[in-house]
Amino acid sequence: MNHKLDAAKAIILVVEDDPNNLLVITRLLKLAGINPDHVYTCTTDPADFLKESPIVPDLIFLDIQLPKKDGYAILEELRNNPKTKSTCIIALTANVMKQDIEKAKNAGFDGFIGKPIDGRRFSENLNKLMAGESVWMVQ
Repeated sequence: MNHKLDAAKAIILVVEDDPNNLLVITRLLKLAGINPDHVYTCTTDPADFLKESPIVPDLIFLDIQLPKKDGYAILEELRNNPKTKSTCIIALTANVMKQDIEKAKNAGFDGFIGKPIDGRRFSENLNKLMAGESVWMVQ
């Protein structure tokens, strides 16, 4: 990662199919100072959303285990899309073994946050991401 983001202006897309996890992460983003009007959510493959929306996300939190298409396949599509190819994309998953983190790194994710998301550390990790640093956290 190499670009810094402004929390007040950053556009964030959360791709998460579990309603409880989606609620948790959107609340944590708000508590961390992200403008709620700049947080978009998608519960499935974001391809159609991104095609139809004028937004260009600065940061994407991408669940690895989505129905129909997993986060790795979606990551590949996002990296091949001119609109999102340089977007910071963070893996979200309950699979938090060392090999899962390595797989995410090798696939091209910019970071990794394990579930359940640690609310006490989320703001600190988000600040690191906004500063252009990588975050590879199990929880």
